[in-house]
Amino acid sequence: MALFKRSTLREKGLNDEQIEYLMTESGRALAADYMAKADLQAQIDAAVEAAKQGWKPEPVNVKETDEYKKLEADLARVRAVNSEDFAAIKPKFRETVYGLLDHAEGAKAIAEQLNDVKKDYEEYFLPSQDPTPAPQQGKPIFGAPTEGRMPTGEKKSTLESIWFKK
Repeated sequence: MALFKRSTLREKGLNDEQIEYLMTESGRALAADYMAKADLQAQIDAAVEAAKQGWKPEPVNVKETDEYKKLEADLARVRAVNSEDFAAIKPKFRETVYGLLDHAEGAKAIAEQLNDVKKDYEEYFLPSQDPTPAPQQGKPIFGAPTEGRMPTGEKKSTLESIWFKK
């Protein structure tokens, strides 16, 4: 089946040489994807017969695919970065430090590797804090506790206070 008719191309102003070129190229494009009905029917019959015989696709082990392995590695990275081991690292550097660690099976423990990384990249880690910080209260304490009340100022008798008894 042609994409367009010769008469339509002549109406658009194309000469016979241009029309012949377009018809040839469109024929090639159609032929590349064309399949005869007889060939197609043979393939359909073969597929139906295979289905009747109980053909099933070969099962795929999802855990062996590259996509699964990549997702598994990403999950391990997220879990490690959010673990207690990485609590001493500044949040913006956690991904970088994770990339510096050795994740092979025979590698050292993460805590040991983090100590080695801390020697070289001290700025990635939070400053050390005292293990027992002083308890903070709601307000600062400057010595003895406060007693008394706010000063009220001098009270002077005025005509208004006498007259209205305030």
